Amino acid sequence: MEIRSHVRVLVNSVLIACVLVPGAVSAAPSFAGPDSVAKYHPLCLETLRNWEQDGGALDMQQCADGQREIAVTKTSQGAYFAARKNSAGYMAYKPIGSLDNAMDLLLVYDKQQSTPVTSIYFVGRIAGTEFTRDFLTTIEDGGDRCFGGVDDARLISESKLEVDINATVNQILTFTSDATTSSLDTISFKPDNYQAYACAGVITKTYDLLTSEVQYTKVRFTRDDSRKVIDQSSRCYDKLVAEHLTPPRVLDMHQYGEFVTLYKQQCGI
Repeated sequence: MEIRSHVRVLVNSVLIACVLVPGAVSAAPSFAGPDSVAKYHPLCLETLRNWEQDGGALDMQQCADGQREIAVTKTSQGAYFAARKNSAGYMAYKPIGSLDNAMDLLLVYDKQQSTPVTSIYFVGRIAGTEFTRDFLTTIEDGGDRCFGGVDDARLISESKLEVDINATVNQILTFTSDATTSSLDTISFKPDNYQAYACAGVITKTYDLLTSEVQYTKVRFTRDDSRKVIDQSSRCYDKLVAEHLTPPRVLDMHQYGEFVTLYKQQCGI
């Protein structure tokens, strides 16, 4: 999913101000890790996103005060979790990092019915205010568990975001070559492909926040015997992974290409 132009403009403007006007924002373009992200009530992220259509910002502290009867729990994975009322699912988020005290990045989990959906939220900090935030955009919006769901994300520089995407066998084997499956958030729901809980591995993408360019950088292969219940054809794939890839089974894109060639030769596909 393409990063919206106004996010690029904001990132560019922050970085240009830092370079051309030293001290205006900071001495140089900067980024910070998860600890730099403000603490939000998870249910307020849904409210914030809904306000986008009205073009307004939201006082997140005021929103949190209105949700104070709903407890927020920090999970062992570092995510902040809150259940919706009447067993209507939950909202949770894991802080990713921040850019020049102007933007927070969050990995958000939204479960409303039976399937949790993961997205990365870009949340703007309103200058001169402490708790007011503006919803900017999302990327990787709509991934469902192993069917394109976000496994993790990291800011690796002031302009680069690294995202790990869960993938099924079909996605692992086709994401670089098949036009219908190259976009992990718009892959078609073919009967043999929809294995939302049957992970085959993790595909790492790197977003350039200044240009919206996306590069695939590595693939990590995992083993999951539950796939065999759904798709018998995965057995040849699993055999190759077990026999030819040693733990931790992380391949760069050149090595990945060699594995796909081997798969086509030995599995007849």
